[in-house]
Amino acid sequence: MRILFYELNEVPWKVIDYYLANRPNSNLAMLLDQSHSLTTRSVDEGELHPWSTWPTIHRGVSNQKHGIKYLNQDLSVADTWPPIWEILTDNKIETGVFGSLQSYPPKTSVHNKFYIPDTFAAKPKTHPEQYEAFQRFNLAQTGANKAVSSKISASDFQQALALLRTGVQLKTLTKVSIHVLNELINPLFKSRRAILQPLLAFDVFLNCIKADQPAYVSFYSNHVAGIMHRFWKYSFPEDFDESEPTGKKAEFHGQSIIKAMDVFDEQLGRLLVIAKRYDYKIVVCSSMGQQAIDRGDYQPELGLANFEQLKLAVGFDGEVKLNLAMQPDVAFEFKDEITLKRFEQQLSRVTDTDGKQLLPEGYPAVGLTLNRKLVSTSALVDNQQIKIGDQLMQLSDVGLKLFERDQGTGYHQPDGILIWQSESNSIDDSRRLVDSRQVLPTLLAEYGVPIDEYMKDPIEFEKLPHRELAEA
Repeated sequence: MRILFYELNEVPWKVIDYYLANRPNSNLAMLLDQSHSLTTRSVDEGELHPWSTWPTIHRGVSNQKHGIKYLNQDLSVADTWPPIWEILTDNKIETGVFGSLQSYPPKTSVHNKFYIPDTFAAKPKTHPEQYEAFQRFNLAQTGANKAVSSKISASDFQQALALLRTGVQLKTLTKVSIHVLNELINPLFKSRRAILQPLLAFDVFLNCIKADQPAYVSFYSNHVAGIMHRFWKYSFPEDFDESEPTGKKAEFHGQSIIKAMDVFDEQLGRLLVIAKRYDYKIVVCSSMGQQAIDRGDYQPELGLANFEQLKLAVGFDGEVKLNLAMQPDVAFEFKDEITLKRFEQQLSRVTDTDGKQLLPEGYPAVGLTLNRKLVSTSALVDNQQIKIGDQLMQLSDVGLKLFERDQGTGYHQPDGILIWQSESNSIDDSRRLVDSRQVLPTLLAEYGVPIDEYMKDPIEFEKLPHRELAEA
């Protein structure tokens, strides 16, 4: 048994149907004709985030048990419930991990053929080491393009050329170069920058597969999710109680979700060839989905511009590491608890002129890791002044900044997709709800690996003939 597990982050059936209506002859349409189609539902508590819902898929328990709440968190709290790739390698089944969220640090095992952690990893370590050049570039781009797209430098191009040794194809670099040129001609193309990283990553992923063909491989991509967050209303204006957007900007953004899905579909086409060549079964999954959201009036957002300046402003002289996180979160790591507590106390003193904290606690500290959220307020936007204790300071003097971007119109909801390729002539395309915690035991059942008592029962696909269901 071999499985290619494509983690298509946050894509719901509404977007799948929208894409099929625009691309009826797509690779996705072909896969769906060969696959069971169900709807995953996340049972995680609190505000849904992919860095929690994907561990629920991987570990078979909700966030109430695995306790993973933010990026670059100490993951030792979840040791009781190991992820799918560790369970498989413990059972002497060869695996390959590429970008799955909360997968840092890389695990080395005779049964682990490749391991490239997620794009928010604390360090660029990979297994084998030959892929560290890619991961360094990957992490640098994630850090440089948080929330808004930064300028692409000559150094970026030099690093990109070095990726040819990790499996990136010249034609892919050509695509990236054409996109950058389009940004110079039409700045709207910057809004699609998120599409570029998975182009490079997928080439490296295929290079990893071709080297060893492990029995289980996973590939994670956030590129469609990022586009949906920002431009949902341009593809689905009917979800909003307002007139349909018009003009060149609306016309451009109205195609952005389709363009992002085109990237996935092209990759799926390559996977279908690989699957046939090496006898893989393809599974496409999202741990949750998105839907329309009305955020009301937009105000500029608060971002971290200079961490050293912030430390100096709050009077912190201890050792702390700033890890990657997704705006508006900020992730910190310490060497001892005393330093963590001291830093935590000093951050709590950073407020607007009305006394509202600008870096409040999102989640409690876990081990030696800490998470804070950057919060913009009306007072901050009006006067761009902050208080640290009794001292009044300008925003720019403390390493913080206000910035604007496209207001998000799509946001997280619990229902995702599960497309499970099958050799059977009887296809369950009912899209019925299944618990997202059932994905892990269903994967284990495919490999004949024992299912632990704490896990849910595997999914039992209903034997529904595809044609008869379509006619009903």
